[in-house]
This record gives sequence, structure tokens and C-alpha cells, in this order.
Amino acid sequence: MSDGQTFLKELESALTAKTEWLNTSSLPEMLDNYRLLHTCVKNLYDLLVERSLIKSDPYKLDKKISDITVPDDSPFIENERATVMGARLSDYESMLDFICTYFKFSVDHIDISQIRRLVDFNNCIDWNHFSANNSRTNTRNLAELINEARNHAAQMTLSLINDSINKSAQAVSSINATLKELTDFQREIYKGQMRKDLFEHPSFNKEQAFKSANDEVAEIKRLYPVVMGKKPFYNDLVQEIIKEDQAPNKVQLQQALLQKLQVQEQRSQKSKKKVDTKGMLLETVLALSVLGPQLNTVVAKISVNHDILSTEHNSFFDKLKETLRKAFNIPKPKEEYDLTIVNPKTDTRSIQTIEYNTFLTNLEHKERFFLSFSGKQTTEYKKIEASTEESILNFINRQISDAQEILVILNALDDYFKTNASAQDKDKIKGMKIELVTMKNTLVKANQKRAEYTSYIEEDAQMKKLGIKDVD
Repeated sequence: MSDGQTFLKELESALTAKTEWLNTSSLPEMLDNYRLLHTCVKNLYDLLVERSLIKSDPYKLDKKISDITVPDDSPFIENERATVMGARLSDYESMLDFICTYFKFSVDHIDISQIRRLVDFNNCIDWNHFSANNSRTNTRNLAELINEARNHAAQMTLSLINDSINKSAQAVSSINATLKELTDFQREIYKGQMRKDLFEHPSFNKEQAFKSANDEVAEIKRLYPVVMGKKPFYNDLVQEIIKEDQAPNKVQLQQALLQKLQVQEQRSQKSKKKVDTKGMLLETVLALSVLGPQLNTVVAKISVNHDILSTEHNSFFDKLKETLRKAFNIPKPKEEYDLTIVNPKTDTRSIQTIEYNTFLTNLEHKERFFLSFSGKQTTEYKKIEASTEESILNFINRQISDAQEILVILNALDDYFKTNASAQDKDKIKGMKIELVTMKNTLVKANQKRAEYTSYIEEDAQMKKLGIKDVD
């Protein structure tokens, strides 16, 4: 086998190994960072809407997303800030949701054009220079809104804001670093594809091409449209191929390329350092705490929808009955909803009756409870941190189970409000689908973290049974 053929064989093997590593390790990590960014942005968006600093986008559910686009960053009139920033931040959050839910994280899909779109989108809000003095319209105005939200805010809310901004900056930095690495790799994929498809084509005249650099360029250009079709012709990458084939230091260039493509040992092998299993559980606890602000939004919408249905029962006879009840000191009847519960596993339906005031009180209690451990400095979090791993795991199991049951009821309640509102009030009903999907995603993430913990514990126990121990 010639030196050239040996290099091509090694190059193909290196490209395959690097692709596998990116698809199974680096890109899933990038998806996790997008999920973290989405959670942080959703928290800030909900907070600003709750404080009436921005207006929620009434057309959010009508907007169909099929590709990555960047929210508008053009200047606007000051008195339109609440509406404009509400719409732009909503678009930003929806695009993150699209990326986390529908975008395919693979080397084949994330080509150069997709990378450019992702980088432009990542930089549309400058989280690493998040200041009211930032030159970018959206970043500057969002920073100003966040500063207003900080005024007279409780310590728990301040922690949520600061944590969301810091984690957003970290997530974007990590994502952009991965995209930079992927950009470099896509250049090598392009070169490798050209060597494989064009150089090995029956019509490619190798003898003529390798006479000189100019001859190789000419032969590539002659056959390129036939073999590569409408793919862009990147002259700088073609010149790199020529140097790797014909430059006086071509052997060094080839070895440098193979070294560059090699998956680093620290990436391909798990570190032998002791895993902080308790830390894994505490990360799960923090992931669950995100349900607090999400429930806050849901509670507000439930109250509005309940009031709408209540006003529909305010006729003359309803008022008369209320007067008679007060006159004879008859207790007011309980406000009950008969909800249709759908079992997601069996798709069977059943009726569950809830008493509105009791249910709402319990929901508000749960909201405050989740918020109570939403930061590492909170008293409740420190209590959990001081517990044993077994106690923390039991706590997580209980909270996930409770939250899943609540989510089932909330979905049924959302359908109930939409179904039972009169025709003239249907447009007034506040839909909760977006919030419920967000809650579901939060539970999925918490479940994944819990599964990682239990999987590690089981694997470690099995290894110990076999007499295998980690070597420092």
C-alpha cells in the first residue's frame, strides 16, 4: 500500500471516529446546554410577564417554526418596549423550545449553514456582556427590564434572576465552543468527502493531477460539477488538499491533520476520579425547583379561567339563591369540577372530581415549596443537602411522582376550561398548553438525572461484586 493510500485509510478512520464521538458525546452535551438555556430564559420571561414589565405574545401559538431564525433586533420606540420585548423574548423562547424538541443534533444535519444560523441565534442576546449599556437593542432592553424586576424583589427571586443569567452565559459559551469545533470538523468532512467521491471517481486522472499543484486544481475543477453537484466550491479547502498532497512538508501536514482529528483521551475515556453521587442528586433537586415559577404562571391562569366561568353563573336566579343562602345561614356549596382524566399509558378515561379552592390552595403550596429550594443558599436546600443520599433520593421520587399527578390533573383542567366556557367567553380563556409542556420537559430532565444516578449506583455495585475497583 502506497503512502498516499495509507494516509487516506487513516484519514477515513479518523473522520469516522470523530463523527461517532461528536454524535454520542459532544452534541448531546450541546443539547443539554440548550435545554438549560431554554429553562433559564423561560424563567426570566415568566417573571417579566408576572411583573407586567412585558406583555405576553397573544400570537405565540399561531406562529409556526420550521427553521432557525433570529429575533428582530431593530430599534423601537420606548413606549412600545413592553409589547415589542414581550414578542421578541417570546420568539426567542419559542425558538429555543424548537431547537430542544425538533432540531436534530448530528454531524450530518448540522452543516456549515446550520452552524451559522445557530451562532447568529446564540448571539442575538449577549449573555456574557449582559448590561444596560450593551450596544445591541434586545440585550440592552432586556437588561433594563431585568434591573426593574430586581427592584423590591424577594431574595429568592433575586437568586432566580442571577442564577438564570449566569447559567445562560455559561450555556451559550459552551454551545459556541462546540460549534467552533464542529465548524473545523465540517471543513475536514468536506475535504474527506472530496477525496473519497472525486479522487476515487473513474474519470479522475490521478496521474495527470499529481504532476503539479496546478494540474491537481485543474483536474478537481474539471470533475467537481459532475461529482459534487451543487455543493459550494471552497477554494481555500481545495488549496489545503493540494498542500497535503504535494507540498514539500506534506508528511508533516498529513500527520498534523490526523492528530487534529484524534479524539482526545480525556474525552474518549471516563475520568477515574470519584463521582460525586450526592452532587448528582442535588442537581436533580435543583432541576425540580424550576417547577416553582412554572406553577406560578399556571396558578395565575387557573384563577383567571375560574373567574370567567364563575361570572357565567351570575343570573338573577343565581343571585336569588345566594341571597337565600345568606338569609338562612346555609353554607355555600363547594365549587367542584368533574375532570376527564386520560391515563397516558392505557389511554383509558375516568372522571375525577376536584374541589376548586382546595386544589388551588394545594397548588399554591406546592409552588412555594418548589421555590423554597430553588437556590443553593436557601434554607430548605441546605436542609436537603445535609440529608443522606437515601433520603434525598426518596425526596426526589416523591416530588417527581406528585408533580406527574399534578400535571395529569392540570391537562384535564385545561381541557375543562376550554370545553365549558360559553361561546362568548372562549377567547378569554387562558390556555396552559405551553406551560404544561414546559413542566413536562422539566420532569423529563429531572427523570434523566435521577436515572443517571441510579444507573451509576447499580453499575458501581455490580463492579464491586465482580471485585473491580477504580484505580486512581
